[in-house]
Amino acid sequence: MSRIPLSQSARVSPESVHPPLRSRAATGTVEVTLVLRHGSPLPTVAQLCADPPRRPLTHDEFEAKYGTDPKHLKTVRAFAKKHALRVVSEQRARGYVVLQGTPAAMGRAFGVDLRRYTHGPTSYLTHTKPVTLPRALHGVAEWVLGLDTRPLVTHNAASLPVPRELAKHAGVRSYTAPQVANLYRYPRNTGEGQCVGIIELAGGYLPADLTQSLESVGVKRTAPVVNVGPNTAGRFDTASNAEVTMDVELVASVCPGATVVVYNAGSKDYSLRDYHRVLAEAISDRVNLPSVLTTSWSFYEGSLIQQGEELAFDRLFIEAALLGITVCAASGDLGSQVPVNGHSPTGAITVAATSYPAASALVLGCGGTTMEALGDVLHHERVWNRLGEAMSMGVLGNTSTAAGASSGGVSTMNALPLYQRGMGVPDLVTSSWKNGVFSISRGTGRGVPDVAANADLHTGYQIVFKGQQGVAAGTSAAAPMWAALIVRLNEALGERVGFLHPRLYRLVSEAEPVVRRITQGGNGAYFASHETLWNACTGLGTPDGEALLAGLRKLQRRKH
Repeated sequence: MSRIPLSQSARVSPESVHPPLRSRAATGTVEVTLVLRHGSPLPTVAQLCADPPRRPLTHDEFEAKYGTDPKHLKTVRAFAKKHALRVVSEQRARGYVVLQGTPAAMGRAFGVDLRRYTHGPTSYLTHTKPVTLPRALHGVAEWVLGLDTRPLVTHNAASLPVPRELAKHAGVRSYTAPQVANLYRYPRNTGEGQCVGIIELAGGYLPADLTQSLESVGVKRTAPVVNVGPNTAGRFDTASNAEVTMDVELVASVCPGATVVVYNAGSKDYSLRDYHRVLAEAISDRVNLPSVLTTSWSFYEGSLIQQGEELAFDRLFIEAALLGITVCAASGDLGSQVPVNGHSPTGAITVAATSYPAASALVLGCGGTTMEALGDVLHHERVWNRLGEAMSMGVLGNTSTAAGASSGGVSTMNALPLYQRGMGVPDLVTSSWKNGVFSISRGTGRGVPDVAANADLHTGYQIVFKGQQGVAAGTSAAAPMWAALIVRLNEALGERVGFLHPRLYRLVSEAEPVVRRITQGGNGAYFASHETLWNACTGLGTPDGEALLAGLRKLQRRKH
């Protein structure tokens, strides 16, 4: 049977990336997500940036307009039956089908050479041949997730929480999340009637920690915290547990009137498929109906990520924009330089690269600052950068280095959106060495981040972790703080903010004081200054919540 290769689906041989490496024939059961074509073409990212949705669609409206053609689902069922694969679930509204089968059956179905590779404690499934599809699926299937389970997704926290007393003795000043919200002048409401979703890939939080944390900051919640998926705070997953705990405690304390839903993939391999699955679950949730999502998990743009994989995620964020769901994401905690595979003798190099999903033009990328407050007044902020002044502190039985910096830069895989034109996003400069000739080329790309919030551990957030008072921070805190702000904005406006970027950048370009510009500091390759409205460290700046609410109300009146 004639087959069609899926563009850019080949993989670099793992042996060239991580020697020494052991491999064996794959065994057990393999589960994949087949991403299908929508019934009607979705608007592109560029189209949404130029013409944002005027009102959010309901889930029923989205399904009626974009749901997968039933004939395509029938074709997929026939394909699965022919190749001895089991259909686990179908999502017509969202355009994907989950299939299950043996490695041999998957290999025959998609034309790949699946093997199980082991590198130290890490074990994963991957292939080197490109994925191929039968002609019957041409124009039906767009991508396959799950044939490569390498641990490509990570959380952004550069350091673990430190005990509060130890941090205090080390000169660290910490704040409660409600205090930071007040310093940023969040609207004076509680998020009543709203729902905010927190995206987690693994780990969990202890309900007793959340209860103790809320009591310590004097907050009484009037809405539930709901878990969708496992909430397993495993003993040996300290970093992931700390991530989940901080996310939940910050949002729960700043928005006590909003329902908080924790969507957890319970991933064992930190794969792209698991991340896609949990995001899809949250965006398509017809029960809780979140209007805001926050994620502190990401993958770096680089040699291991294919354009088709990002496009599969972009489909989700297009759907979120159409449904009026705002998505906030941490920009990262490693400054401008991040580790990506460079096929070097050490297996990795550091380059100026952005992390995704903050690099999506439909996601609000959140960078970090160092905050200085005098009483109840925010005195000064600068770009968070502690990479050159690491400080080791004990971390609840472990040790941690209190270092990090706000990540940002220019995306190599996402185009410069219309709303960022003229805002000061620098050129994307790439270099190459070929046949003894060194060359440099210039282009444009999406600038990351969009905004920022307090993220320095030296001015961190007070949390409770493992029953102990601690201090945590990072852009992993900035994203949920922005999500909490948008929840309050939604309540105050009486409607979903949704895809915020075009209005936010418009307000800034019109000199509305909706953000505090950050003009001092840098993250390595990029620096803040007075010369541009935007920078690749903190984006447009940190929020002035009341001013942002007033600006959005002004635009709201123009619309009507």
